[in-house]
Amino acid sequence: MATVCYTERRGAVLTPSALGCLAAVPTVNVSAGCAHRCLYCYAQGYSQYPGENTVLVYRDTAARATEELRRKRRRPLAVYFCPSCDPFQPVEEVLDMTYETMRGVLEAGVAIEFVTKGQVPARFIDLFARHVGQVSGQVGITTLEAGLAATLEPGAAEPAARVASLGALSRAGVHVSVRADPLVHGVMDTEESFAAVLAAAQARSVREVAASFLFLRPAIAAALRRHIADATLLDQVLTPYRQGVRFRLRGGQGSGLALPEAVRREAFARLRKIAEKRGMTLHVCGCKNPDLTDESCHISRTAGSERLDRELLWPEEKAPGQKTD
Repeated sequence: MATVCYTERRGAVLTPSALGCLAAVPTVNVSAGCAHRCLYCYAQGYSQYPGENTVLVYRDTAARATEELRRKRRRPLAVYFCPSCDPFQPVEEVLDMTYETMRGVLEAGVAIEFVTKGQVPARFIDLFARHVGQVSGQVGITTLEAGLAATLEPGAAEPAARVASLGALSRAGVHVSVRADPLVHGVMDTEESFAAVLAAAQARSVREVAASFLFLRPAIAAALRRHIADATLLDQVLTPYRQGVRFRLRGGQGSGLALPEAVRREAFARLRKIAEKRGMTLHVCGCKNPDLTDESCHISRTAGSERLDRELLWPEEKAPGQKTD
């Protein structure tokens, strides 16, 4: 059980992200730390990370986000939730803050975008249904095997609950897709495993999937070794990276290991064929695969739209990455 506390935020609520897939939209974190405790979470390496069992909820996030939007000369088209935590953690304080913040953003006429490995509560589904056309999201599902998911994502919702959220979001008019990221090579990218995830999504009228493989940073490797007791599984996860390639995420901070380029190229081609058999579109994350593609994973549909220019997405005089109001 995570320790939950409120904390004061330093700086603005709406902030830019350096990652290529998010660089054009403001982002907001409702907390530091996350109750999902995913072993592969890159936030573990951040200086502000409070520890595995601590969630710091940022006080007054909703009110401050609304005020920052009000002060902008031109409002952004969308706000992304959340780059360093999950907006739908099983923590009431987080859910309450997320709800009030999302409601304020939507009522200001600004779209919201999110990624989650949680179960989306009914009150959010009702909120989104009142703002059709303003909400898009990705639900993270890499496997339908509950035991494997519980090992790698011990505090996240079970895969079946996430699949249920896919259906509820789709019925509410949310543009929703699957985020199969991070996949474990040789475990989650087999035809049987990946096709099962896509079949569950397709049955809920979902037609898009974004995919990428585990990007191994030092803090992530340490967490995997610390928490995975199954030596066979740990070996399956880490062994492919012995011949890995080191680079920085596109726009990201710090380096890490990716699977060898040839391995990823073959795997993505195979996954794309599995998706095409089901009439689904596969997006490959260019931030995590800059040596393969410059494609968007559509984590932000607004930023991924070719018809929209950067100024409209982040309508400020200062460029993303610089200090804003």
